[in-house]
Amino acid sequence: MNKTISRMTSGAGTIIHSLIIPVFILIFTIYYRPYGIFETLSMENASFTFNVTILFCIVLVSVSITRGWLYLLGKYTELTPFVYMLWSIGEILTASLFCSLYYVLMCSDPLPFYEAAGASFIRLLTMGIYPYGFLWMAFIIYAEDNAVPAEDSSLIRFHDEYKKLRFVIAAEAVIFIRSEDNYVQIHYLDGGKTKKFILRSSMRALEETLSRHGLVRCHRSYFINPAFIKIVHRDDAGLIVAELKQDGYESIPISRKYQDAITKLL
Repeated sequence: MNKTISRMTSGAGTIIHSLIIPVFILIFTIYYRPYGIFETLSMENASFTFNVTILFCIVLVSVSITRGWLYLLGKYTELTPFVYMLWSIGEILTASLFCSLYYVLMCSDPLPFYEAAGASFIRLLTMGIYPYGFLWMAFIIYAEDNAVPAEDSSLIRFHDEYKKLRFVIAAEAVIFIRSEDNYVQIHYLDGGKTKKFILRSSMRALEETLSRHGLVRCHRSYFINPAFIKIVHRDDAGLIVAELKQDGYESIPISRKYQDAITKLL
């Protein structure tokens, strides 16, 4: 479920929600005119079409802004379905307040503001159930269709510092991993060719996952796959290094702390 929420609050999910929800409410209002909304918005100083267009813009801007804030929140914390539901209700409430403000300012004989806001909230909420529900189900189906089988324990799932899944690869394809500043470089084989994937994370965050999949720490900045080690020896400077079976790579340093553990695996 959290993967579904993550996709819904991603950049693409934010844009989709910001467009589909206002467009659906606009079309539903024009074609079905629920709750006597035609009479309400047919004012003396503005036509029904004009008022609906303005209200559509209000809903569009309100949803876009609240979705943008939700996107930023999702980058720094893991959202639960309950939090997402409360946020969506707050989203409708925000749009309702601005729509009601427009109505009160434009109507010659308006309802009291809070009474108008309550009626607007009920109308938007009941109309919004359809696009919100449709998008929720669509993202659940999409997440299931693109999910990596959980039972495949041979795959390493790399998450970034925001806990978002960024890269999935078979453990035996990883050659070595190197840390550099706030990033790690994942060197791996793909179709017989060596490639590199850069992930914003730290060795400390990945250590447990890598060790569980058979990769071994050989240096404070390196994890290595023992299957790709050709030989361990001392270089001209007297440092212990590992030569790799794959061409094109320099020697991988091995700290004295990890020398015995690496040697036992060869």
